[in-house]
Amino acid sequence: MADSAVKNDTYLEGRQLEAQARQQNSASAWQAFAGIKASKGSYPLAAMGYMNAGDAHATAAEHEAAADAYEKGAAIAIKGKLKEAGLFLTSKLAALHERHGRYAQAAATYEKFADFCEAQQAWFLAADACEHAAEMMKADGRDLSGYRRPAELWLRNAEYWAGKDAGDEAWSRGRAALYLEGIAK
Repeated sequence: MADSAVKNDTYLEGRQLEAQARQQNSASAWQAFAGIKASKGSYPLAAMGYMNAGDAHATAAEHEAAADAYEKGAAIAIKGKLKEAGLFLTSKLAALHERHGRYAQAAATYEKFADFCEAQQAWFLAADACEHAAEMMKADGRDLSGYRRPAELWLRNAEYWAGKDAGDEAWSRGRAALYLEGIAK
């Protein structure tokens, strides 16, 4: 009976996969580890597994597989409300898209993270993600004159800091103004 309990122990299975993944830098082992952790609701570990799988794929110049792993990891981070993990995975995914000239996909990646951050009232991260999205939209040849979302989020960040930190409030208002000035040119 104890033997079957060990065979069905997903924690032990995950630890074995993690050890294999670390020792061999195995993308498939990292993916399997991430899948187990995601199925158990261990979102930080799942996000880490997908990020490491993406890195292993990227190292092997398997760009589509890397993008898939980063995208799965970002989705898990968002599901688990993990802003920091989401930031890291979003950055890796968007940069991969950018390096391969997929600017619209990079912009959409940043916008998705901005949506998540906005829902979490993480105004700085949301505004920053939208500024990155705007940069990718511009690289894609899009007209930014109507894309005011970064400025709107910088102003939300300023509202957050009102009465708490005059420097951060003023900086956020200034950042909104600079963004709007930049798209007016």
